[in-house]
Amino acid sequence: MVALAALAAGAARADSVRTKAGIGYSGTVVGLDGSGLVLESRGVKRHIPLADITQIRVDKYPDLARAEAAYGKGLAGGPGSQQAFADAERIYGGLMREGALPWLRVLIQSRMFKLYADSGRIREAVDAYLEMAREQPERVAGLKLPAPKRGDSVTNKAVLKKVEAALAEASEKPYAADLERLRLALLLLEGKPEEVLPLLEPFLASENPKARRWATLKQLELLFESNKVEEAEARLEASEDDLRTLPHELAYYRGRLFEARGMHMAAALALLRVPILYPGKDRARTAEALWLAGRAMEAANLPTDEVVKVYEEARRDYAGTQGARRAARELERLGAG
Repeated sequence: MVALAALAAGAARADSVRTKAGIGYSGTVVGLDGSGLVLESRGVKRHIPLADITQIRVDKYPDLARAEAAYGKGLAGGPGSQQAFADAERIYGGLMREGALPWLRVLIQSRMFKLYADSGRIREAVDAYLEMAREQPERVAGLKLPAPKRGDSVTNKAVLKKVEAALAEASEKPYAADLERLRLALLLLEGKPEEVLPLLEPFLASENPKARRWATLKQLELLFESNKVEEAEARLEASEDDLRTLPHELAYYRGRLFEARGMHMAAALALLRVPILYPGKDRARTAEALWLAGRAMEAANLPTDEVVKVYEEARRDYAGTQGARRAARELERLGAG
């Protein structure tokens, strides 16, 4: 009877894992390797990929089951999903602070990485990614890092610093290429023109029209930002055929060129083609064109009430864009806010 009771107690204390296929395993979690979580039962070790685990309960960490339940509810979406993710993050954080074993740290980081990446929290996602990489480099190879957000310079620059530091130690690691791609994306947003322009050359020479158009637009943006008007004009002329499929961009950059030449009325007319002819092509670009058109109209000494109408359109119809925010500031300056 005593032996049976001991066996029953041992069974009750067994760790358990359930996979996406609905298969359940029990035993004792003993670690983590390149194949996944290692679960031992009666001397036999089973390797379960972390991505396949939907539920896990470990006797030594009772809060883990609560965190996993909250995480699963968050992944399911619907009402309460954001609160569930917040609960999961809080409980996982508590487990990490308890001096968790390496396998538990990696499990939690893999959960949190997905949460951060899916919600666009790039700084936290990169932290989780790099911590997993330090534990087991092969674990992160191929994971999709979130794209940086335009306009969030503080976060982007902080992440760029972390990525460049990690790359200095990751030249031979399997995840180096993924970090390099993120570095390029960050530099395209936050790097100095002289750093970024050379990086565009392979794309400008690409046989892929989409890649060429993307690189051309980025190059034009940087050339204007650097006040290299002659080079911008030459690039615009050379790329006109490529950009015919993007008429709103052609109109926008022609307006920028006129603006740089001090031809304010011509700039305003070119820029206003964007909201008049192509308002739905790109909301952010349309709002930016309206803001710049208003600036050009002011420089051309057009009536203030006409200028205000242009700024108002940007603020009213394209809320949430940088152009709309800039137009709102102009309206306040003109006393029409």
